[in-house]
Amino acid sequence: MMVAPRLKKILLGVFLLLLTLPLLLLYVWLLFNSINSGPLYSLIPNQPSLRSWIQLFSRLPKASGMPESILPIIGNTVIVAGGVMILNLFVCGLAGYAISRLAFKGKELLLSSLLIMKAFPMLILLIATYFVLFYLRILNTFLAVILARAAMELVMGTWIIKGFFDNIPREIEEAARIDGASWITLWGRIMIPLVRPGLLAVGIMAFIGGWSDFIFVYTFIFDQSKWTLSVFLYSLIASQESVDYNFLSTVSLFYMLPMIMMYGFIQKGLTKGILGGGIK
Repeated sequence: MMVAPRLKKILLGVFLLLLTLPLLLLYVWLLFNSINSGPLYSLIPNQPSLRSWIQLFSRLPKASGMPESILPIIGNTVIVAGGVMILNLFVCGLAGYAISRLAFKGKELLLSSLLIMKAFPMLILLIATYFVLFYLRILNTFLAVILARAAMELVMGTWIIKGFFDNIPREIEEAARIDGASWITLWGRIMIPLVRPGLLAVGIMAFIGGWSDFIFVYTFIFDQSKWTLSVFLYSLIASQESVDYNFLSTVSLFYMLPMIMMYGFIQKGLTKGILGGGIK
């Protein structure tokens, strides 16, 4: 009786492996190409070398138009991704709680509007966002990118956090109010700790969104010293007549590794946070 379920799991695993095999082969080729001294036309490195990795952490190509070291570029990327995450957590925490717990006119309209906003691609709003940031006089700053990117992540984050607040019994709030807790104390010390899985999911998704953002950084940042890894990766292709594909593979792999490692460590918590916020 136990053979059938086990066989189904094995067959399902084999099927999923076959589906992901082309993608896995691309990652393997990317890795091997980064440790080869010449263009790699197969999955077997014929000229093994760490030249590209040494170059990445020593002196960047001058033709890229970027800083000579990779460290400032990493710092810029962390600033943008971290700023998007912090702003998203704060706003989604407040908005999710307000929508879940407070009764106000236009609540259903607000919820419907959030879904409609998510249906439009962000490129449609690019020009309008540019002029808003221009009149605010914050173009060519990290704040411009953080505000624009965070706005794109708020809809999904608010819905996830709202779902978690919906699952918290109202008796907890009533007990806190009887004890004299203010709204700030109730929200910050009692309610927020109860929705930590949702905050983890929202924070990670916002960080990934900020880390991988290209279009906002490329459009709103004019100073090359403030560019991030995504724009640096693009500059390796756009600014050179002959592309060093070994170095390009190294940068691409280095760009992906933090997100892959982060997802591997928090996969269970991230899935729990997303599903937990969608129960309602």
